[in-house]
Amino acid sequence: MTPEQFKKEIDRLQNEFKDLFDKYGPTIAGKTAVSYFKKNFQNEGWGRVKWQEVKRRTPGTKAYKSASKHHQARTTRKILAGDTGDLARSIEVKYVAKGEVVVWTAPSAFTKEPYGRVHNEGLRAGRGSGFIMPKRQFMGESEQLNALIVSEIERKLKQIAR
Repeated sequence: MTPEQFKKEIDRLQNEFKDLFDKYGPTIAGKTAVSYFKKNFQNEGWGRVKWQEVKRRTPGTKAYKSASKHHQARTTRKILAGDTGDLARSIEVKYVAKGEVVVWTAPSAFTKEPYGRVHNEGLRAGRGSGFIMPKRQFMGESEQLNALIVSEIERKLKQIAR
């Protein structure tokens, strides 16, 4: 390789790396985050912290008896699956900009009222005075997620460097 060819190759790599970080980095981060957040529903927890058990799955409770009377599957299904699975399905990338991505629970995905924030943050739920929903976080900042994003970007960098 001549010095001129080497310089052209270095310039090409610089441009591809810049494009990767400016254009593709946020997209990669968003897709990785959506996948990570949806996996929390299968794992029934946030990272290594399991969600608080629900009464409808606890034999001997009034909620268990009620759930099993209506449909036996309610006593065994995943904690935040609900009858529709809307919450997990609603997680998507809202928008991507240079160096920025927003992931949210899209209100249009719900057959009833959007309730993602109530579950994720443990807020007041129900009518009237209602009750405080136990926090069952499935979205947010995470060292594990950050490591997955870095790993995916490194994989893309290796593809460019070939």
